[in-house]
Amino acid sequence: MQRTTQFLSLIASLVVGGGCLTSSSGGSGGGSVQGGGMVGTDTTVGTGGTGGAGATNSSGGATDACASASYGATQDAQSFSAFMIAAGSFARAAGDIDSTLVSVCRGLGTDLGMTDAEINANGTDTRAQCTAVNGKLQSEIAAIRAARLTTRVERTEPVCKTRVQEYRACIQRCEPRVVEQGRVEYQCQGGEMRGSCGASCSGRCAVEVNGQCGGACEGTCSGSCTGQCNGICEGTCSSRDAQGNCTGTCQGTCRGRCSAGCTGSCQGRCELSGQASCSGECRGGCSVEYQAPVCTGRIVPPEVRTECRESCDSTQIEYRECTPGQTRIVVDGTAAADAMARSQRVQTAVSARVPQITAIGARVADLGQAGEALVRNGAGFARSAFSLGAAAAVCSAQAVAALPIAVARVNVAVSVSVSVQGSVNTARN
Repeated sequence: MQRTTQFLSLIASLVVGGGCLTSSSGGSGGGSVQGGGMVGTDTTVGTGGTGGAGATNSSGGATDACASASYGATQDAQSFSAFMIAAGSFARAAGDIDSTLVSVCRGLGTDLGMTDAEINANGTDTRAQCTAVNGKLQSEIAAIRAARLTTRVERTEPVCKTRVQEYRACIQRCEPRVVEQGRVEYQCQGGEMRGSCGASCSGRCAVEVNGQCGGACEGTCSGSCTGQCNGICEGTCSSRDAQGNCTGTCQGTCRGRCSAGCTGSCQGRCELSGQASCSGECRGGCSVEYQAPVCTGRIVPPEVRTECRESCDSTQIEYRECTPGQTRIVVDGTAAADAMARSQRVQTAVSARVPQITAIGARVADLGQAGEALVRNGAGFARSAFSLGAAAAVCSAQAVAALPIAVARVNVAVSVSVSVQGSVNTARN
């Protein structure tokens, strides 16, 4: 009876405090519950006891203790465990993205000549600071255009890769029968599988190079590109797309991808076809299973329960790495000296900061729905958590409180990325 009363008091404290435990470390007597005072129970995950786990980390997600705890061997317990791991992973990544984004926005503002007071004029949260900086960028570009300078935007897109092994481990935790029955085929939607190939590489082989390249050069091709230069041509480009990017031959330096005919030096990766043995990254096909595979698109698992797929989909945000591309504004003209000085400042700022914002946008572009699914499923797991014990109930409450914050951070990142890229695009004539 006493244990039941303690348990109900704990849940009541969570409700009164908004469902969010705020201490970041344990200690004697357990974690502090916002609005609910100190809680003392004999559960082991975030609920007290001597040396009990703290409730949340700095990014607002569930503690490592919640993610690593065992809730039992039933199917419900396995699903709940996968949900807690996914929720913690999503919240951590969202917090990291938020802190990186605000740092990049502030850097862009400083590069454009803004003071701290100007950056913080509308508030100190991420959206307010980035919105203020984007407004400054828009006004600077507008001033350049008013000076009747000829401008052109050139860019190379970020390259994103998601590690497959972590996604596979998530599926195995949540739906072990899939692995036990041998149904472990994963598809890479909108991209391709890449990795080390210990046998015959039937696709293309990309190796790091700083010199001659007899195939496609990814990175910087100096001299000239007699094939197709996709990206930035510092020289004479034979044809450009509607956005101003080079899509033809380049007499000069090609930054991005030169499909063939790099007459000078290639710094980056050289991609060759028809290489049975590949000492670098094999792309598009290996006669055996890839080692440390990555997916350049979105990982699609075998047929599993919906809650497992949605939970594991959200982990892709933490295990997706996006290498920034390049963005530059090319300005031609002989306008007034102040306009030229402004254009140089904008060119430098855009080249240094906007590719990072674009890479953040690419990292989170398709994760809004995954986060919303976690929030939606969180309510169901919160109800079922009571059957798994006090620790599960407390951890579930933490996740339910933290996930909306994480989703909001992801949505801000998407919005800022789109807005800033839209502002840069106004520099086109």
